[in-house]
Amino acid sequence: MFRIKKIVYIFASFGDENAKISKEVKRFSFFEKIKESFLKKAKILDENKTDVYEILDKLILSISKYSEKKCYCFYLNQEESHELFIKEIQKENADRYYIFPMYPQYNVDLNQIANFFSLNLYDDVVEKFFWVKSYGQHQIFAKAIQKTIKSILKKNNLDEKDTFFLFLAKSSMSSSPLYYFESEISCQNIVKTFPYVEGILHFFSEDFNDFKISLVKKRKNVIIIPITSIIDDSQIRKITGDFKSLLEKQKKMVFIAKTLNQSSYFIRSIFDIIDEKNFVSNDMLLI
Repeated sequence: MFRIKKIVYIFASFGDENAKISKEVKRFSFFEKIKESFLKKAKILDENKTDVYEILDKLILSISKYSEKKCYCFYLNQEESHELFIKEIQKENADRYYIFPMYPQYNVDLNQIANFFSLNLYDDVVEKFFWVKSYGQHQIFAKAIQKTIKSILKKNNLDEKDTFFLFLAKSSMSSSPLYYFESEISCQNIVKTFPYVEGILHFFSEDFNDFKISLVKKRKNVIIIPITSIIDDSQIRKITGDFKSLLEKQKKMVFIAKTLNQSSYFIRSIFDIIDEKNFVSNDMLLI
């Protein structure tokens, strides 16, 4: 009889992107800090969680509930959870580990997470890591957002011919050309279902005033659609709220599409994405 392979799923995120990672986490491996860990036991304190951790924890819990698979979450910026995570992952001794980033498009910053794993986990564990990449191009990603948009159109009785899509993607200094390209493709895949809708993709910075209101055509309804984050953390809520206020001042009817952590279809379908070989790679680094 064939032995059933043990598979573990790791959902990886930076966590709170405003947090500063200490020099020790960047420079030292877990093994170099073993002596210190004996003297001072690391504790994970729930009261220190920001809303991003609460949202992500709830998402992972929902994924586990639907699938009954062994799932872990990893937050690079939540240092107090690293020691326990490392111990549990190495204790699993799985045949394969799938890493599912919380970022749908190519993200060069994920190298920081990959480097952390490489420094802190046993080599024989790291060799079994398989990364899910660029799933913003997957039909499930597009279909999940399409379902959310259709719900808004139906609930509010909106006419496609009088509706404008404003896709929002985060812009950063470290973003690569591939990130921008994949973000464009994500939008193109989504709008295929809506032949009469017009729209644009806007890469926003911390200052939402870089947006030119003239880009929104003379249509009275605007649906704001975040595409580069699957959770509605405080940053997403703030930026979508700012755009909503700006557009409402221009007498637009504005609606905000829910992020995919609120999509039961997407949550149930995550493992269908992972099962597709075209979106999975054993390459540790993303360069």
